[in-house]
Amino acid sequence: MIRAALAAVVAFIAATGVVCAEDDLVIYFHQRPPYSAKQADGSVKGITADIVTQAMSVAGIPYRWEELPSARQMEVLKRDEDKACGLGWFKRPEREEFAKFSAAIYHDLPTIVVARATDQRFAGTPSIDALFADKSLTLLTKTGYSYGGEIDGKIATQKPNARADASDNRIMLGMVSRERVDYMIMAEEEAKDLLTQSDIAGSGLAIYHLANPPAGEYRYLMCSKSVPDDLIARINQAITPPQ
Repeated sequence: MIRAALAAVVAFIAATGVVCAEDDLVIYFHQRPPYSAKQADGSVKGITADIVTQAMSVAGIPYRWEELPSARQMEVLKRDEDKACGLGWFKRPEREEFAKFSAAIYHDLPTIVVARATDQRFAGTPSIDALFADKSLTLLTKTGYSYGGEIDGKIATQKPNARADASDNRIMLGMVSRERVDYMIMAEEEAKDLLTQSDIAGSGLAIYHLANPPAGEYRYLMCSKSVPDDLIARINQAITPPQ
């Protein structure tokens, strides 16, 4: 019975990445299907979570998942108090000032727009420049998020009519559906996943592809400076480069 109990514990650790050693690498995540979502058994699954789980297993690196909102992740990594990484971040020069980055773990599909299916202002394949120039439209952005270098630059220079919100994407899509704002910019795989969820599927929203869309961004592990370079090198060796 003791051997069976020990085997069960080992199996749980292997499945969830939950290990209790204080010196283990902490990997921060937040609920963001299809990239990462906590499961009933305590494990974390999703597009980027599965890639990192596999890499840690191949590299033989002990780690544990820890749920933390994205804005708090950045604060914690800036403070550099622990050996920790955030899951699925974009690499930006301002972030490289306080963080180390792994090799790319995933390449997003091209950027799309989510708006109401009945809103004719989005008919066809609009360009992002035309949408930003239309001051009758209100863009909803997520506080502290990057939409990729090209779109971040256009937001900064073209200054579209925009509103920022710190809510999760489900709540933000509800704001679009209820006509409090007009559209959101998202990665296509994330939008497709959300629009099939039961609480959103009947909300009257649609995906609009853009003319000449920016290429999808690469996602990385963004790590505190306390993470040794040799540990990041081991992670990089275990990562299968995204296409």
